[in-house]
Formats: sequence, structure tokens, C-alpha cells
Amino acid sequence: MLKRAFLFDMDGVIVDNMAVHAEAWRIFFRRHGLRINLAEFHERTAGMPSHEVLVYYFKRPVTKKEAAALTAAKEKAYQKLYKAHMAPLKGLIKFLKSAKALGLKLGVGTGGAETNVDFVLDGLRLRGYFEAVVSAKNVRRGKPHPETFLLLARRLGVAPSRCVVFEDSLLGEESARRAGMKVVAVTTSHPAANFKKSFLAVKNFSGIEPRLLLK
Repeated sequence: MLKRAFLFDMDGVIVDNMAVHAEAWRIFFRRHGLRINLAEFHERTAGMPSHEVLVYYFKRPVTKKEAAALTAAKEKAYQKLYKAHMAPLKGLIKFLKSAKALGLKLGVGTGGAETNVDFVLDGLRLRGYFEAVVSAKNVRRGKPHPETFLLLARRLGVAPSRCVVFEDSLLGEESARRAGMKVVAVTTSHPAANFKKSFLAVKNFSGIEPRLLLK
């Protein structure tokens, strides 16, 4: 049989943490004299690598060295806010176990920093479920460019057309579409009506059967 894969964004899909990320960014930019609109943040930058978020709001070039230092400060604030509340999205563990039992390949494709990938996947002991992880450090172009999901599919050895992506962001939905993959919208960050290219919208993984999704 041809292999199939489920690809998961991390923030907002594996964990329901986008509100915490947004608050951490709000605090961060306020310290730099900027006030951000959270609705704009979710629509325009959610899913972007941090370097691109910095460029978007500062409206100027940001060097890699500067971005690394600024991102580290923001992520420190985020982890402090979220650590006590971190939990997998409802139904996720059962869903992952069912998918593995069917022989599906599982991977994570995120615009998040490597420190946050470690924070979530290792902090919740989820890394063992996934055969490949692609983060911001592995790609040159973040979402909505398809590079993240195309690279992840290649590492899993699965054709893009045989991948289903779980995404909470509009940029991530577009990234998966450009990669030629089907999309399930996870409505932790946006209402279902905002997703235009997904074949299904779910609040979480509770009650979802991998076998039925494949049909």
C-alpha cells in the first residue's frame, strides 16, 4: 500500500496556546513602544517564523543576530506564561495512537522556534509519536510558503497528495494548499467560516476517527 501521513502544526493544534503566544507578543512589543492589534496578529502573522513577525511589526530589516536575541526574550515570556497550563489538545493522544495503529506516518510542521518545539513536544512527552519534525530553523521561507509541509512530507517519504494537514492558522491553511495537501481546520484560533480551503473543521480531536478521515 502507498504510505499516507498526517501532518500537524504545533501551536494551536497540538496545544491550544495561541492566545498565550499573542499575549507574549503583545507584552514584548509594548516594551519596544508598539501596540499590536490581536485580531491582526492572528490573521496576518500567526504561523509565521518569529523573524518574519519581527520584520512585519518593526517595519524594517532585522538581522539574524538581532532576531535571535529578540525571539529568545519573547519565548522566555511565553514559556513563563504557559508552563503551568500546558496540555495536549483534547482527544489528541487517543487520535495519535489510533493513527499510529493504522500505520500512518505522523509529523510536525511548525513556524515555531526550536526551543518551543522542545518545550511542547518534550514537556508533554509527545515527541515519540512523530517520525519527523520541521521547525523554523529548517526552512528558508515560512508559511504561507509550502516549504515547511513539503520538506516534512519528504522526510516522511510520503507524497504530498497523500498527506492531510491539521492547521489552526489561515497562513498554515494556505501553506498546505500550496503544497497540494488536504487540510483539516482546527478552530482554536479562527472560526470555521474563516477557513476557505479545508475539507473539515474541528474544535479538537475528540471523537475524530483517523480511519474515517482517510475516506
